[in-house]
Amino acid sequence: MRTISRAQIGLVPVHSYVNPFLNVDETEIVVGLVNSVAARVMIEFGCNVGRTARNVLDNVASIERYIGVDVPWQHKPTLAQQRHEVPSLPGLWCREDSRFVLELRERGSLGLRPEDLIPCDALFIDGDHSKRAVLHDSALARSLVKPGGVIMWHDYGNPAVEVTPTLDRLSDFGWPIEHVEHSWIAFCRIDV
Repeated sequence: MRTISRAQIGLVPVHSYVNPFLNVDETEIVVGLVNSVAARVMIEFGCNVGRTARNVLDNVASIERYIGVDVPWQHKPTLAQQRHEVPSLPGLWCREDSRFVLELRERGSLGLRPEDLIPCDALFIDGDHSKRAVLHDSALARSLVKPGGVIMWHDYGNPAVEVTPTLDRLSDFGWPIEHVEHSWIAFCRIDV
């Protein structure tokens, strides 16, 4: 997998809200990548209370629809280290924004098939970080993201979860995944 610098993405500072799961630099990377494809529709697997969605909605002028997928508060994630991350109020930060749609599913993104969602220009995977879920979410993303769009993953490089070895394996199979240095963000542009 190739590692690139933040400068290679062409980032600009963004107004962002504090997010305990995605730091300011990572927020700028996500917003920069979404802006780079002029996304009209974005999907996020694992939207939690909607801080990333709020930051994208406030900083990407082209966004017309943002679909946040999450689980109900009583859900028990596969990985024990993610059990404290289940939101009690999924999508809270965006409920008043008419562009935001919350898809609450018992199994989160694992309960979704391509026909359950609409095609999109950008998709951020930040939900269940088990190998099984990352593989499922990645395949689902490949079926939903239009040519010229981008798939992004959080927690690449985090040794506490299974994202890194799973994405390394996908990269070995030819996925053009890149890692942004000094961050836990990886991404893949979908060829036109």
